[in-house]
Amino acid sequence: MIREIIDKLNPIVIEKANKIFEVSRILKEYDGKPVYIKDVDGFEVVGNICSRETLAKIFNVKKEDFIFFMLDAMEKEKDGKLIKNNKLRESYIEEEPEYIKKMPIPTYYEKDAGPYITSGVVVVNDEDYGYNLSIHRILVKDNHLVIRMVEQRHLHFLYKKALKEKGYLDVAIIIGVHPAVLLAGSTSADITFDELKFSASLLGGALEVFELDNGLLVPEAEFIIEGVIVDRLDDEGPFVDITGTYDIVRKQPIIEIKKLYSKEKPIFHALLPGGIEHKTLMGMPQEPRIFKGVRNTVPTVKNVVLTEGGCCWLHAVVQIEKRTEGDGKNAILAAFASHPSLKHVVVVDEDINIFDINDVEYAIATRVQGDKDIIIIPGVKGSSLDPSSDLKNRLTTKVGIDATMSLIKGKEHFERAKIPE
Repeated sequence: MIREIIDKLNPIVIEKANKIFEVSRILKEYDGKPVYIKDVDGFEVVGNICSRETLAKIFNVKKEDFIFFMLDAMEKEKDGKLIKNNKLRESYIEEEPEYIKKMPIPTYYEKDAGPYITSGVVVVNDEDYGYNLSIHRILVKDNHLVIRMVEQRHLHFLYKKALKEKGYLDVAIIIGVHPAVLLAGSTSADITFDELKFSASLLGGALEVFELDNGLLVPEAEFIIEGVIVDRLDDEGPFVDITGTYDIVRKQPIIEIKKLYSKEKPIFHALLPGGIEHKTLMGMPQEPRIFKGVRNTVPTVKNVVLTEGGCCWLHAVVQIEKRTEGDGKNAILAAFASHPSLKHVVVVDEDINIFDINDVEYAIATRVQGDKDIIIIPGVKGSSLDPSSDLKNRLTTKVGIDATMSLIKGKEHFERAKIPE
């Protein structure tokens, strides 16, 4: 499946690379552009396959409309059909757990604790809440894996629940999957939201899956790791996160590998930490969430983007059709409530292209008065990924900029000159 994606994206082709620093150096050099490396320790490796532009191409949707494509798929999540096809399993070679050391798992940066799986989608199932897909960085150690698990996320809740019920959590880690599965695994929703069915919805309504020995259903992937997350911890980190800065060392849960599966000629997906692909997968699935939150307060919201300069996580631009003088500020507050990690938000009018940062800056330059149009909220919980926040309590100061036209002055006062055709 991923080979078809590569062919569609016409990537930059590199003959050979070393998995220690060289893969990451190549991905960084061509950040945002798909890369295909023919030989990394005898394996094929692909990276940079998910950007706003490539996802628009893969799903045949305009990048400006991708948020609405995702919103529509979210609304149809329950209708997504999982088609069980155990014949898919016949295309895999079963490997011993030691095979993990042969895989082309990169070491990305100089201070990394070791090789990291960064594109693996973690699949778990709970009898009360159903399937959950999520993406986490996973450190490869000598005879086990260590997974970074944020306490506020669903996987941590399901892990703690499973420990009480049976002492471990069955897990599958799938690497080299269709971008629909990556997007679904990156999406934050209610714990009952089924990301497997959402993947199917993104693909038009259906997704083929097959059953592993531990009973988990998984979609087609290039590599599959079957294991258990146990009640033991090990050091995880340092490692680079979305801001391109190092995260701290923590004690995190251990994954024991039970089985490994690979395609006959598997392609490994290397996802560069802090690169555009990382930012895109973290940020784009949050945009529908912000859109819906703002729409509850300002029904005339038109679009939302989390900007690359803001790591697709800390900065948002919200476009609205302004009808009353308070709409801009209400949109700011609603955006902060919808995405708690958001640090700065700019609200603009319909005539501003939110995908052009120069146009957004133009709105700030010509439509903002600092004493009237800027909201500052100090001492609130922010993102743990923000290196400038209070390290102990993770408190930050949030800033909202209402860069919409003043209705009191009248829109004609801000009209931009046009040249007739």
